[in-house]
Amino acid sequence: MGAKIEIENKREIAGELIADIVVKSSELKSTNIERSEIPLLIDEIPIVAVAATQSEGTTKITGAKELRVKETDRLKAVSSELRKMGADIEELEDGLIIKGPTKLKGVKVDSYKDHRIAMSLAIASLVAEGNTEISDKDCVNISFPNFWEILRKIIK
Repeated sequence: MGAKIEIENKREIAGELIADIVVKSSELKSTNIERSEIPLLIDEIPIVAVAATQSEGTTKITGAKELRVKETDRLKAVSSELRKMGADIEELEDGLIIKGPTKLKGVKVDSYKDHRIAMSLAIASLVAEGNTEISDKDCVNISFPNFWEILRKIIK
């Protein structure tokens, strides 16, 4: 999508490879994500959809039917909640079509008590005009207990 991302300070902790990720502002371009790529980024589809709302062109995600049977139906949740925020998004049986860039607006959105949906909506709220209220936002504690604290530090 043309994002300016650098990986620095690669290291191993407790047998796991970690690194620092440096992201710089950039103009995003649409992309197509097909079935063969889905296993590599199945959990990232909600945040990719958010990025697609701000990218130039039409992003198409297919072959992601598995997202319907996660903590919630993530295809339905992402399309429903981003549409509330003003996104031009179409839900497919196995994916999404997102046209961008679109101006998002702050509204009340539902996390569906799904940590990945809540975190993706939080990031969407950063580019939205106005206030966004996310229901059951503490569900992020399932996978990222420090999410809200770190997000506050980043946006200061």
